[in-house]
Amino acid sequence: MANASSKKIATANKKTLTNLRNGFLIVNTIYILWRVVYYWSTFSFGQFLLYGTTAGLTYTFYRILVSSGTPTYLPDGSLSSGQDLNAEGLTAYMFDIIYVTWFVHITTAFISNKFWMVYLVIPAYAAYKIIPLAMKYLGKGQATEEVENTEGKSKRQAKIEKRANKGHVKYARG
Repeated sequence: MANASSKKIATANKKTLTNLRNGFLIVNTIYILWRVVYYWSTFSFGQFLLYGTTAGLTYTFYRILVSSGTPTYLPDGSLSSGQDLNAEGLTAYMFDIIYVTWFVHITTAFISNKFWMVYLVIPAYAAYKIIPLAMKYLGKGQATEEVENTEGKSKRQAKIEKRANKGHVKYARG
């Protein structure tokens, strides 16, 4: 029964990796056939560099996900499911970058080269996530939180809440 969770994760990972491989092949085949072969006359060296860089990045993330999410059998016969590919964190960010890349490749192939600008969403989101962390680290984010917390409360109420949030535990004998 303890191995049931590993089997579920392994099955989900295998399905996810198959979908990723199929998506990677389909999107890149469409881009190469439509944009490179059919519209060769408008395909410039700059677009080749953009496509090569983004396709390489996507392939690198795909290989990382494959190596970390592929289930393996241990020497004792038990199943090691690999990392859960549905987990949050860097795994989810790699999936997001892969999906943005696919969107950019399809839209630049069929609509306009201006869709390369959609890639600016990735550093914008990174800045959105990193700047508040940096502000807390530098001490500039804490003062605004304290002002927001004490706004509309008396000093006594703020003091009581501050003590409660410290996490001190009082033990009683029973």
